[in-house]
Amino acid sequence: MVRPNEEGVGVCGTNALETHDNEHGDFACDDGAGKALATMQARAALAGCTLIELADGGFLVARWNYSKAVPCLRAVGDMLRQIGGRQ
Repeated sequence: MVRPNEEGVGVCGTNALETHDNEHGDFACDDGAGKALATMQARAALAGCTLIELADGGFLVARWNYSKAVPCLRAVGDMLRQIGGRQ
């Protein structure tokens, strides 16, 4: 963070009093979808799998040289429970 001088202008030339809107899809503004994906990726990693989000909205669960496409995160959770991942 830049400390402003008397005119409100930061040492680097930025206006420290100016506010910015967050337009990025990070965890703070994506209705929990990003956090749910990150949580499921962590669960998959603990089970020894890799979880990849596909362009069509589905997911690919891979372990060693095997992979399976699943339609939603609920199906990913079911699959991880079947192979012995955390609940």
